[in-house]
Amino acid sequence: MLDALSQLMDGGSIELLTGDGKILAVMQLSDPATMAAVDSELEFREIGQALARDRGNAMAARILAADGSEVFSCDVGDENSDAVIVLDGVQIRRGAPVLLKSFRLAMP
Repeated sequence: MLDALSQLMDGGSIELLTGDGKILAVMQLSDPATMAAVDSELEFREIGQALARDRGNAMAARILAADGSEVFSCDVGDENSDAVIVLDGVQIRRGAPVLLKSFRLAMP
């Protein structure tokens, strides 16, 4: 199942969103987006750095296919959270660089 998800994400993007759905930043996924699943886990390849479009607290993310359709959505938190996407800090400032150093998706 994870490998099928991976193929949907190839060349897609990750949108970081506020709690009310405002898009703060959009980061480009590689093509292919991930390495092959190992032990029920996908490790994403390089994710493009973006400049924030707006300011606010990142609370959610939407992972999109290359055609813009939503593959899945998840929560976002800081390093003290158990969110799916963990950032150094959730406060995003307009024009500031936004970077995900690594991202892994695991399924039981």
